[in-house]
Parts: sequence; C-alpha cells; structure tokens
Amino acid sequence: MFHNQFKRKLFDPAEDTTFGVFVGFPSTQVIEMAGYNHFDVAVIDNEHGMLTPENVEHMVIASELVRLTPLVRVVSSEPSEILKMMDRGAHGVHVPQVDTKEEAERVVQAVKYPPFGKRGAAFSMRAARYGTIPIHEYLSQANRESLVCVHLESTKAMENIEGILSVQGIDVVYIGPTDLSVSLGFGGRIDHPEVLKAIDKIHETARSYGVKVGIHTKDAKGAQARKAWGADYVCLTVTSLINQAFSQYIEQARLSKINQ
Repeated sequence: MFHNQFKRKLFDPAEDTTFGVFVGFPSTQVIEMAGYNHFDVAVIDNEHGMLTPENVEHMVIASELVRLTPLVRVVSSEPSEILKMMDRGAHGVHVPQVDTKEEAERVVQAVKYPPFGKRGAAFSMRAARYGTIPIHEYLSQANRESLVCVHLESTKAMENIEGILSVQGIDVVYIGPTDLSVSLGFGGRIDHPEVLKAIDKIHETARSYGVKVGIHTKDAKGAQARKAWGADYVCLTVTSLINQAFSQYIEQARLSKINQ
C-alpha cells in the first residue's frame, strides 16, 4: 500500500506550491534524477508518450524508491485505461480532455473502489502488494490515498466548467494552456488575453469548489509566475528541461572558447 505524499502536501495549508515533471519516454534513470533533485511528482505520460504498461510499472517503482509521487497521464477517461495504470501502482491519474460532468464522474468511479466508485477489484497485482495485505485495508487506503486530476483544456470544458468541478472526488484541475489556446481558436498563443481570461476563470471556479489548481509551463520563469498567480501545482515536460540545459551549455561553451 502507499501513502500519497503529494496529496497530503497539496491539501496542507502550511505547504507551498508543488512541482512535477512529465516524462513520456521509458527511463527509470530520469525518474530517479527528478526525485534526487527534489521534485514532488513524476507524471508518467502515457497519452503522448511511448510507454508500455511494463515501462509504466518500472517507472512507478523507481518513483517510489526516491520518494517521488508517481501519477500517470492516461490516454483517455476510459475506465479500462485508468484501471491498467492504477493496477500498476500509480498513486493517481492525470486524465486529459475531460469535457463534461459525466466524464468527470466516470473518471472518479474508475479510480475509486466501491462504495465510492466502480473500479474492478483484483488483489494479485502490484497495487495491492500481490495479495499480501488484508483486502479491507488495501481497499480503504487505496480510496483514501489515490488522487484524481482532470485536465480542462477545451472550449467544451469551459462551457461545462461548473459541472465538472462540482464532482465529488476531483482533487486537482490541470490547465494545459497550449491545448486550451488551440481549442479556443488562438493557435498556441497562450498569452492571448482570451486564453488568460479562460485560465483565470478555471482558477476562480476551482477555488469555489475546493479543487486544487495545476498548470503546465515551459521553464522556471514561467513556474515562478504561476506560483505567484496562485497555482498549487506546476509541471513542465522533461524534454523542455533537457533542451534548455543543452542549449545553455553549448551556447556558454562556445562563447567561452571564442573569448579565450
């Protein structure tokens, strides 16, 4: 069984903004490095990433070993997709493109066991320590500790925002500014006034329902800005970090050579 340190930190008023990294390629080593460098969360990206269920399970194990909370971004809100990732041992899910209240309810039901949900129960898999712990203890802790994060990133989601965020069991709403900008008709211009207005509306509505707010950014400067804005949870993609490090290194290395 697991203790969701990220969830506890999110809902502790004494804690500060939490930080995560999306990893979409199979690498336990990158997961370990994120943990050693004090990230709070690894979002194992099974939507856009090239990952098998086995890859996901290995990355979940690596996350736990370095005290990093492993969440999985699933392909969709289909219960079968969510079940596979939760059974691998994920501490929760990021679910993309949640556009209606009904979809949000389906997500919660897929993550939680009865009486709070409809998740299929199997006790031989990793999440239940392969059946080595009392079933009632596992079910209770799994329901308590699992985290549900839904992505609002479309025009349709904005139309249904009140209904989505009113669903009991939603812990975090996650904002993808790029997808949202495209859906709103602004083609990736995440700083367009209408996109920023929509982002602020999500933030305000979430606050009224007691839902925590996460948002994607591309660098530390953006993370600082969103922290000041009031985000509870900020992530970026690991390839953004790698590209920044590569670019900074080669630029500085060549400059130092020229100046010698």
